[in-house]
Amino acid sequence: MPNTTPTDQALDQAIHAVPAEQFHGVDGRAVRPCTPAAVTHRHLRMLDVHPGANVMDIGIGSGLSAALLAQLAGPEGRVTAVEIDPALARRAEALYAEYGHQVAVVVGDGLLGYPQNGPYDRILVGTTPPAIPDAWLQQLKPGGTLLSGVRIADLPGAYAIARITVDDKHQPHQVEIHHGGYTPMVAPAPADTASRAVDTQQPDCSLTPLSDQDPSTIERLLAALRDASHTEPTPAQHADYFHLKNWLIATEPAGLLEATIDHGTGIGLGSLSPNGTAHVAIATDEHLIADHIESSALEVLHALIHQWREAGSPRTHELPARLTRDTDVWQARVSRS
Repeated sequence: MPNTTPTDQALDQAIHAVPAEQFHGVDGRAVRPCTPAAVTHRHLRMLDVHPGANVMDIGIGSGLSAALLAQLAGPEGRVTAVEIDPALARRAEALYAEYGHQVAVVVGDGLLGYPQNGPYDRILVGTTPPAIPDAWLQQLKPGGTLLSGVRIADLPGAYAIARITVDDKHQPHQVEIHHGGYTPMVAPAPADTASRAVDTQQPDCSLTPLSDQDPSTIERLLAALRDASHTEPTPAQHADYFHLKNWLIATEPAGLLEATIDHGTGIGLGSLSPNGTAHVAIATDEHLIADHIESSALEVLHALIHQWREAGSPRTHELPARLTRDTDVWQARVSRS
């Protein structure tokens, strides 16, 4: 019989008391898209909410997470849910009243948090902000924990989940980055730090390099990838792909890029040879795709995948993680060492 901790038992009881159907709905009242209940449950296990906790939930979504938090915090605790969309807030508030969940709903900008009900033992952010606002860390109690969607690179699909614990000065004390992600937050778009090429004939096809590149170079790389003559099965199993992807982001090899073509979306690298020929290769969850079977980019990508495997195919949460301050926000990043 598996060992369970008091936190595991409490979450199991909360899940039983708050079935997802109350919020995801079977009657047309569901919010789409919504985070799958299993993902919400996994993240609440990571957040480790105890009875009596004061918790803030940012991004109300279907309303499920705040209801579960209320069960975990219990009658002596308090849960504040902040949502920028008044319609979503009203829907969740009505469901809380209908099913007897003690959640205070606030309509407002989640980037600001809600200091009026703080400081908080835990903060759950069920969305991905452009960067982590320092305001969230300041609203945590010393030793408090934030769980949030984050961007770990200036690439379109570089999403992950950060678990951040603060010290007595509200500075990041412990940072873990996990595989996963939430939809982007409704927030002003940050300055576009990455160049991007889009195929005018196929707008769904695009290529974004991590570092600045000349627009003509990016377009040539995209054209070479779009017309790729070589495809092979990816060496990484489907479940491993996103860990490989995040390891490549952490490694940051020269020419790192993300691209979407007919075969799917993947991460890889590309460059121009001295004679101007474009060499590019990407890994998706199913294929390795390259401009040519003897592409220099494919050779480098094969070598990188071999390095990842030789290192034990590290999981995302095994990569060293950090937050870097940028004025009033924090950027989440992973590295190999």
